[in-house]
Amino acid sequence: MYFWNRFLTFFIYITLSVSVLSCSSKKTAGVSDEFALYSTKEVFDSILGYDKMVPVAVRYISIPADQDLLKKAGILLDSVSAYNFNNLKMEVLGIDQNKDNYKILKINLKENPGFKMPDSLGHYRSWYDFFQGSMGGGRTTIILTESSLQKQYKGEWVDAVEFSYQNEKIGDWDHIFLSGTIKRN
Repeated sequence: MYFWNRFLTFFIYITLSVSVLSCSSKKTAGVSDEFALYSTKEVFDSILGYDKMVPVAVRYISIPADQDLLKKAGILLDSVSAYNFNNLKMEVLGIDQNKDNYKILKINLKENPGFKMPDSLGHYRSWYDFFQGSMGGGRTTIILTESSLQKQYKGEWVDAVEFSYQNEKIGDWDHIFLSGTIKRN
């Protein structure tokens, strides 16, 4: 009996020691970078005399700092899409460097499979719906440009962004302003 009590005491001591040590040992989490997810709000501009839409950072996400720029951009855009655009596809095509050594992030806005025309997938299940109207298009423009350019971020990031829609460059459309190279500064 004495042997079993000693064995049980020893067993409990080892089990508790392992549990305590494993719980108290700090696992060093990798360093993360914080990126803003933007939305918009309307503010009254007393000089112009009317309401205007301005960007506002509504949420921040952490992305491991050891990820390369393409991976960070992909994670960021997936979050932007989930938060603002019903998980519509935002494909990172790459990062090009121009003659001035600007890093340009190329983003393709893709429709979901089965998209044939507006409302073919339901309300706000296609990019088309987010491009409509001056308020909707303006909101979409601000969210996409501010979120992808990350002007407040101090780490290594892109200098500009270029958008395409369904693998075609976005031109001068009525309500969105995503054509050409949009610079960070």
